[in-house]
Amino acid sequence: MASFERSERRSRLLEEALRLLSEAGLGAVTHRSVEQAAGAPHGSVTYWFGSREGLISALIDWLCEESERQVRAIATPVRQQLAAGQALDVEAITSGLTQWMDGTAAHHLARMELELQGAREPAHAARMTAAAQVFWDMCAAIAEGLGSDDPDGDGRAMAAMLDGILLDRLAHPPQDQGVVAASVRWLLAGPPASRG
Repeated sequence: MASFERSERRSRLLEEALRLLSEAGLGAVTHRSVEQAAGAPHGSVTYWFGSREGLISALIDWLCEESERQVRAIATPVRQQLAAGQALDVEAITSGLTQWMDGTAAHHLARMELELQGAREPAHAARMTAAAQVFWDMCAAIAEGLGSDDPDGDGRAMAAMLDGILLDRLAHPPQDQGVVAASVRWLLAGPPASRG
């Protein structure tokens, strides 16, 4: 029981760090702000993560694991449909993407903050790239199922387009699902090699 409570305290610190990151950016994530937000005693961040860099690294790992889990939940049915030779259900994909974008908006904002930080900080860039590779691989499998001659390249392009759709939805609310549906139709037209 004590071990569970200890892990709950650590998770609570990470949850509050993520909330602060998504609401106010990386500069808002300090030992003091995270401890205050979590209602944790002074020194808790140091105890669990050592330094602020340790906290940010743990936050990146935690966020990336969660993002990978969420992406798999969307990509798996798509890959199964392609493997079975079925036509892709644009409405189901659109609904899944919309729920993913809207239901975990704070996670997406935090991830994008960390992606930008990764552009300036090589240690963060390596971890964010490793997490993105999981997403790129899933998109590559979809591109291959759509007949791509270059699934890795087309999958990477597909992932970049999905991030653009996500950024647009986060930055310009409210949006109806039609924007996502139109974007998905463009994506599912397939890579250039497979177009008539």
